[in-house]
Amino acid sequence: MLGMLQGLCMPIFSGKVARDRGPAGLRPLCLIVLIALVVQFVLGTILNLYVEIPDFSHATYIQEIEKAPGFLTAHALVGVVLLAAAVLLLIQAAALRAPVLVTMLTTGLAALLGAFIAGEIFVKNGADTASLWMSLLTGVALTTYIGVQALAGTATRRQAAPQPDSYSRTHTVG
Repeated sequence: MLGMLQGLCMPIFSGKVARDRGPAGLRPLCLIVLIALVVQFVLGTILNLYVEIPDFSHATYIQEIEKAPGFLTAHALVGVVLLAAAVLLLIQAAALRAPVLVTMLTTGLAALLGAFIAGEIFVKNGADTASLWMSLLTGVALTTYIGVQALAGTATRRQAAPQPDSYSRTHTVG
C-alpha cells in the first residue's frame, strides 16, 4: 500500500521527476485548472443569478455544506479542488527552479485564495462587493494560468525544435 502511494506521489513531489519533465510537465494539470476555472465561473454565475442562498451568517463551514443548495455545494467543492491543484502546480514549478513560473503560479494561487475568501464573505452576508471580487479574482487566476500554459507550451516547442549542429553554423557552402 505504501509503495502504491509513493508511486502516485513521487511524480508530484519529486524535484528530479519535475526537472526531467521540464515545464511541459505542468501542462496537463494546468489544463485541468483552466477547465475547472471555467466550470467554477459558470457555477458562480448560475448561483448569482438563479439560486437563493440561505442565511448562513451564524453557520459553520460544515453546516453551510450540509444545508446549501446543490449548486453552492458543487461551487465550493470545485473551489477546494482548484486550490489543491494550484498548490500542486506551485510545488512542481518550485521543483523546476523556474522563478517566472513560480511567480505566476503564486499569483494564481493568491487569486484563488482571495476568490475563496470572497465567496465565504458572500455566503455569510450576501455583499455584492464580495461577489464582484470573486469574479475579478477568478479573471486574474484565469489569465495567470493561461500565461503558465503558454510559457510551458513555448518551452515544449523549444525542446522539440531541431537544433542546428555546430558544423552547419561555421561552414557555409558558397
